[in-house]
Amino acid sequence: MEDRFAKYLQLSFNLILTFLGFIVSLLLLLLGFKYIFKLLDYIPWFVYLYVLFIILVPTALFITIFLIYFKRTKTHPSVSARAISYTVFAIALIAWGGTFFIDLFHFFKTGSREISTYYSYDIILLVASVSFIFLIGVMQALTTTKEKDWMEKRRERELVN
Repeated sequence: MEDRFAKYLQLSFNLILTFLGFIVSLLLLLLGFKYIFKLLDYIPWFVYLYVLFIILVPTALFITIFLIYFKRTKTHPSVSARAISYTVFAIALIAWGGTFFIDLFHFFKTGSREISTYYSYDIILLVASVSFIFLIGVMQALTTTKEKDWMEKRRERELVN
């Protein structure tokens, strides 16, 4: 009986020490990150690199989404939906490309660290892009043929057999 008690006691201590070790290592990791990021504030080029990254995020995100939609539109069965989609996607890609180059020019000219000075974060452009993605997706979904659900597929298989 004492042998089992010793095993459970050792297991309990191991679990408690593992949990405490995890908490301590997590705290040390967060403390290390705190001092590393404070150190990076003293490096001026890092701030500019960070602002460039922030400028790039919405542009890269929306251009990628529009390009994926653009490629998927090739196989869409409705000709009119394809024409509307291609037109909207072309306009959106041109708008985001132009916005990106304007923002890069503005950044290298002024070096501004404020997001509000860049057109990539203009609320009208962001809302319009999300709205176009949603509306074109709904339009393409409504103009495709109805997909058979699992009950219809099962009925067809039973009729064939």
